[in-house]
Amino acid sequence: MIRKRTVLASLSCITLLAACGGFKSTWPSVTGISDQTVAVTVNCMAEQAKGLGYDVRVVDHKRGVEATRNDTSDVRYVNEFRRYDVISASTKPEKASTKIEVRAGTRSDYQTRRGVTPTDEPARDAAKKDAQTIVTACGGGPS
Repeated sequence: MIRKRTVLASLSCITLLAACGGFKSTWPSVTGISDQTVAVTVNCMAEQAKGLGYDVRVVDHKRGVEATRNDTSDVRYVNEFRRYDVISASTKPEKASTKIEVRAGTRSDYQTRRGVTPTDEPARDAAKKDAQTIVTACGGGPS
């Protein structure tokens, strides 16, 4: 009986937190519309990311493009192992067009007692600018 109440209370707290927007990302997204097919748009986003210095990790015509670029600035914390920008671009086919969403973010890997620990951080200005550049080049601007 007590266990059942605890589980119900936990589930209702999680539901309330999710409904109130408690799981928001600090990674902004930029959207646009392309008049090209999904395949052409995904290829364009991958090429644009490469041109901006990103290492393209995934090119999937259903999921989109995932790319990373190391931050080479000297602004690091003592225990920070590595910092890098992340571009996550997805497409959705629509009637006679393709919707583009590009999310920009920054991740840091910290050296802790348990090993290297990845941590999401607010997107750097450079990553935000790169997301806008990709949408403008492949989608003709924001939607």
